[in-house]
Amino acid sequence: MKPMKPIETLRKMAVIAMAILMFGAVSAQAEPAALQNDADGLARWQMTYDGLRDMSPKWGVQGIEAFKASLDAGVPVVFVDVRTPTEWAGGVVKGAVLINLNALPTAKGQALLPSDRNAIIGVYCKSGHRSALALTLLHQLGYKNAINVKGGWEAWSTANYPTTDGPPAPAEK
Repeated sequence: MKPMKPIETLRKMAVIAMAILMFGAVSAQAEPAALQNDADGLARWQMTYDGLRDMSPKWGVQGIEAFKASLDAGVPVVFVDVRTPTEWAGGVVKGAVLINLNALPTAKGQALLPSDRNAIIGVYCKSGHRSALALTLLHQLGYKNAINVKGGWEAWSTANYPTTDGPPAPAEK
């Protein structure tokens, strides 16, 4: 049995939660008087629903087209590139904040993140694995609108979306 990818786990959790929600909605339709008398139950249901509704952008993966459309519409997006300095030398998304994945948990790395925890953050790496790890950390830090850029740098650069030269690669020791 091969290990499950983090995003697959999240998707399965979302499906299970939706099934529970649907079951609860059917039960509520069967006994409307009981639900009306239980304001706490309704409030709990609403909180669960809101959490599921908001889960897609919170835990999601968004394609490069959606990020490009957001930029074209003037929506401010902060791109966080978690690749290595050697990879940055090959180019970066225009305006990206460069924080190597290993530096992200440090105070120095976190100081580079936006101060607004509601900012839309598109986190990317070469293809998506490291950015999925970074996404989890960003959510733990309170960045509720951090989203993994599907396909990462490879997809973005292949689509000829806005890029710029990265800093020079560090000298080999």
